[in-house]
Amino acid sequence: MYPRLSPAVFTFCAILALPGIGLCASIQDYDTLLQSARAHRDAQQWNDAIRLFREGEQRFPQQNAFTYGHIMTLADAGRTDEAIQRGSELVSRKPGDADSHLVLEYAYQQARQPYAALEQASQAHDLAPNKAYVVRAYVLAQQRAQLPQAALRTAQDHPGILESSRIRSLQADVAAQLTRAATTESRGEASRFVLADQALAMYDRLIPQWQALGPPAQADVARLLADSLLALHARNRMRDIITRYEAMRADGIPVPDYVLGDVGSAYLATRQPEKAATLFRASLAAGKHEGPSRLADATGLFYALTESGQYDAADAEFDSVANALPVWIYHKGDPRRRPNPPKLDAAQTQALGLLDASRTVQAQAALDEMVDAAPDNTSIRAARSAVYRARDLPRHAERDLKIAESQAPRSAEVELNQAETALSLQEWHQAKLLLDDLKSRAPDDGSVQRLAREWDVHNMAEWRVTAGRGTSTSSPVLGSRDWNIDTVLYSPPIDENWRVFAGAGYSEGVFEEGIGHYSWTRAGVEWRGRDVTAQAEVSGNRYGYGTRTGAAASVLVDLDDHWQIGAGAALLSRDTPLRALTHDVTANNVQASLRWRGDERREWTLSVTPSFFSDGNNRLEVDLNGRQRLYTAPTIKVDALLDLSASHNTGDDTVDYFNPKSDLTILPALQLTHTLYQRYETQWTQQFLLGAGSYTQQRHGTGGIFTAGYGQRYRYNDVLEVGFMITGTSRLYDGQRERDYNLLVNMTYRF
Repeated sequence: MYPRLSPAVFTFCAILALPGIGLCASIQDYDTLLQSARAHRDAQQWNDAIRLFREGEQRFPQQNAFTYGHIMTLADAGRTDEAIQRGSELVSRKPGDADSHLVLEYAYQQARQPYAALEQASQAHDLAPNKAYVVRAYVLAQQRAQLPQAALRTAQDHPGILESSRIRSLQADVAAQLTRAATTESRGEASRFVLADQALAMYDRLIPQWQALGPPAQADVARLLADSLLALHARNRMRDIITRYEAMRADGIPVPDYVLGDVGSAYLATRQPEKAATLFRASLAAGKHEGPSRLADATGLFYALTESGQYDAADAEFDSVANALPVWIYHKGDPRRRPNPPKLDAAQTQALGLLDASRTVQAQAALDEMVDAAPDNTSIRAARSAVYRARDLPRHAERDLKIAESQAPRSAEVELNQAETALSLQEWHQAKLLLDDLKSRAPDDGSVQRLAREWDVHNMAEWRVTAGRGTSTSSPVLGSRDWNIDTVLYSPPIDENWRVFAGAGYSEGVFEEGIGHYSWTRAGVEWRGRDVTAQAEVSGNRYGYGTRTGAAASVLVDLDDHWQIGAGAALLSRDTPLRALTHDVTANNVQASLRWRGDERREWTLSVTPSFFSDGNNRLEVDLNGRQRLYTAPTIKVDALLDLSASHNTGDDTVDYFNPKSDLTILPALQLTHTLYQRYETQWTQQFLLGAGSYTQQRHGTGGIFTAGYGQRYRYNDVLEVGFMITGTSRLYDGQRERDYNLLVNMTYRF
């Protein structure tokens, strides 16, 4: 770039050794001055270098080297505006000189204007496409302007123009550009996956090639390995990220800070929140990124702590980042303020954090406010749909998702929530279609895999077992030592809505007149669809008088998210008192029910059951049961319960079974549920129950009822749920106080 006088002239002067001759003296002055100016520039002594270059321009106005050096040193010294002005003037004087364009390119580059620099390098290349240093400058300008693919093609068209390390840098830049494009949300999902696959193909090809080069390419290999983690993340290959990251750590390869967040996301997606939290904290502590990237790491840390059960720490860590985000942003030249999208994302995360902490009322209120403020934001509507489902309001969720679907028909987030809602509504066919589409689009996505697991569990067979054991001082209802067991096996779904089932059971009680035995077998079908669940069965019943055939049918209809009606009928009902069966007295009954559920925290159920005994007695039972949440915390829930029941019999109390003319039970209670352990789908809880009320029986007055209970329940991996409850009750029967102690065990297993 620095043209000098012809070497022949210097040779001529050296042979003659005639320093006194003017030409040779001038040449020696030129060379000395130029070398001195360059030396000062190399030593970053900008002012001295500029002074010497300016002196050279004055003494040797026909030689461009001093002009070039002067402009470039101005750029080095940070006086880029002056350098650009002088460079532009030089180009105007010599538009056909490639070196002039390269000088101006250098000034633009130092001014951090890579695209203006590329324009000058391109013009220089057009003027001198065969000069190696011009081609090299053009390639490097393309690289700095983030056009690595074009730069690589140009370099490959001119072998030897760049050293091998620079070629490796260009190849790494090409792969990195593909990776960045694959992580851009504005691109279509399919396009992003194609780009990620292209980047991964490059990494898989280049990494072993460069590893074979040994130490000279070691840093380049480390860069490729780190960047490949980002490409794997864009492709949702979370387990592969962890495998490669841990291999890098084992081999002593440094892992740069900019990939720690994505590695943390991989650990979080594979349900290793403790490791994820460590990586998110390290990424945030590095402090090398702001804005959306920092919020993404803070969000990841929030969920990692939440899923570890550290709710208070999660709130504190996330709030410190979220509260620092401005509500409004201003663009240069635009006086209007605009909403800050990361602030809205942070508010949405905080609302969903309330949901994870079981603070569903506050979560819904926060999202209601956000939906009102941004009704066209599909992500917020999808988040509110998740809250609605958690609150047992799936039809509310469905309405939100229909609006979101009209705004973003191919949103994976919306489609995922639609599938979850379809499962809640027993829309099996719709859920299957949505799941199949999501699996084709994002088979490695953790949320999609979780949905697929729910679908697999739905399609399993189901085995239910309930067993009880009781002791009593002398209960006229159950006997002094009773026990019972009932088991039923459901088939996997048939044609989506149908299941067949079969079961058997046994009940026994000790009464004054002897031991009562009752065994039964049953088989039937169940139909489950949107808004309706129905079941019908036939049974064989043995209680000491041969085998007798019974039948039963029931249906539940959801009118909306709040109201449900039910009806049923049974011939030879299994609810017939065991003591009555012991005396060959059977009963048929019908039942009607009405349930109101406000949300997951409160509900009331009213049922009316007329029973018709074979001895001519007719019984009418009315039950009203209610539940109201009093207190909610992440690991503790307290509910108020109320049981109101009354009965009336047309017969008298001289029959062979407990048959009050009429009675009334009022039993309020408190139930505390404490979570002992929670890890995703595995949960272990304990329950405490305490109640006190009154029992009134016609002709026997009123007395108190006192009950206390303790139980535990364990759920494992969606397929097993088992629990027990021990209760002790003190109450009156026919005016005599009795004490009952009962153990109830139940289990549900899917396989």
